[in-house]
Amino acid sequence: MDPDTFEAVDPHLDALAELANQHLADPELSRVLSEISKALGERYGVAVSLIVDVCDANGERSIPLLNTGLCALPGKPPFRTNGDSTLQRYVVDEGIRVVPHDRCPKCWQVWDFKWKNSACSHCDAKLGDNCKILLDSDVFPYCEEGKVTVTNPRCNDCGFQIDPKTVVWG
Repeated sequence: MDPDTFEAVDPHLDALAELANQHLADPELSRVLSEISKALGERYGVAVSLIVDVCDANGERSIPLLNTGLCALPGKPPFRTNGDSTLQRYVVDEGIRVVPHDRCPKCWQVWDFKWKNSACSHCDAKLGDNCKILLDSDVFPYCEEGKVTVTNPRCNDCGFQIDPKTVVWG
């Protein structure tokens, strides 16, 4: 998804997340989930989820941008779940794209652990070739905790060093 489209959608995703928070915090929902979990027995849990996918009418593909819910397991109080992947900016043939970090910026299929699996198994995207991670902040996308810079490409938190061929500094 191009950055302008993502920027236009992002506030609405925040609004949906807030609405989900309000509904998932309802004690009645927790009570009902706990009752279902109790009825299912020790083997099963139950979850309620809100998933927001963006669907591409031309490409017959979708990409999840919000995934949150509430889960109940036997003998435990219900707890919140989040299945979102942090967003990452990439530079590909088509320009700058924004997608969850576990997705391919070209075809939107699952492509996780790009640092180890440098080629998307669904299309021609190859990290360091026709696909580069856009680093426009100093937060290291591998661990999302440490910092990296052009002059110091080794993360100060996890110690991983960026291959300069796989990134574009913005």
